[in-house]
Amino acid sequence: MQDVLALAQHGSLHAAARASGQTQPALTKSLGRLEADLGAELFERHSRGVRPTEAGRRLIEHAQRIVAEAARARDTVAQLSGDRRGRVAYGISVAASILLAPLALQQFRHRYPQVSLHSRSGLYHTLAPALREGQFDFAICPVPPGAEDLQLVQQALLRSDMVIVARHGHPMAGARTLATLADASFVTGGPRGLPGGGIYETFEQAGLGEPRIALHTDGLFDTVAMVAGTDCLAMVPAALARSGLMRERLVPLALRDAMPVYEVALFQQRGVPPTPAADELMREFARAAAHLHAQVNSTQPLA
Repeated sequence: MQDVLALAQHGSLHAAARASGQTQPALTKSLGRLEADLGAELFERHSRGVRPTEAGRRLIEHAQRIVAEAARARDTVAQLSGDRRGRVAYGISVAASILLAPLALQQFRHRYPQVSLHSRSGLYHTLAPALREGQFDFAICPVPPGAEDLQLVQQALLRSDMVIVARHGHPMAGARTLATLADASFVTGGPRGLPGGGIYETFEQAGLGEPRIALHTDGLFDTVAMVAGTDCLAMVPAALARSGLMRERLVPLALRDAMPVYEVALFQQRGVPPTPAADELMREFARAAAHLHAQVNSTQPLA
């Protein structure tokens, strides 16, 4: 399975063999044995290397899960035997990372100082598919409206109230109604109907039609740079707008109109037990969320 993934990633026998630390004849023999066992051709040769057949593409989906589960199984047994090494990978939205990760990771490192940690930023529409494929041990992000996925289970962590932000000195910084912003340009962090794209729903509910979108981006820093340097506006989590990352450059607008509210949750694959290290890190994120909640008035947005 590892050889299959190496071939899929590198696209040639030579490059895949070099990346996996073996000779090209050894990799070719490994592939031949697997194809003979399955009774199907998995890769076809072309002038620039190899590409997966339809059977190969289907196998690659299984191989990703198999390799990830094998690694988790090894880590689980090793960690239960007292070995504090291993790997934990997780996906997380930017707001949750800024608000929760520092405390969670600091506490986690006391127990697992040698575990290799890997994180990827994103929202549900980018993180959930990777979680289903086994690329992550868990993911933390806002829950899209009506999201029901039988492959995933979720644990609520925080509420996320949204606000619209502008640069300091923006001519509309004193706006009190959404209608005042009808002709403004916005930076949006997600597609319609999902967290990050809440400006669409907000405009629609206010009877303002389509918002003017100047930039679509999943990047928080792209959003901050665009809003801070232009007259564009953006909708972001309220607690993030109050954080030091944004407070010095952006100001939240005190609008009387209702803004979207999302729940931030921790997602896991259903029926896939976490390694002891991954389980501990999930617990630390939950504790960090509880700590944040205790610091802020319960009527205020938390993420």
